Amino acid sequence: MGFSALGGLMMGTRCGDLDPGILLYLMNEKGYDTSKLENLLNRRSGLIGVSGIAPT
Repeated sequence: MGFSALGGLMMGTRCGDLDPGILLYLMNEKGYDTSKLENLLNRRSGLIGVSGIAPT
């Protein structure tokens, strides 16, 4: 079990394991803040994210 529910396999709305470098990229290059990252990783990723039907 990881630190949070994000670790492990991809789930319905959660990303699962990912390269930590993507967080730095999103913050530095795309202007994401912690709130926007949390929403992306917990609610707009995973199977719903790859399907293209993630809520905006």
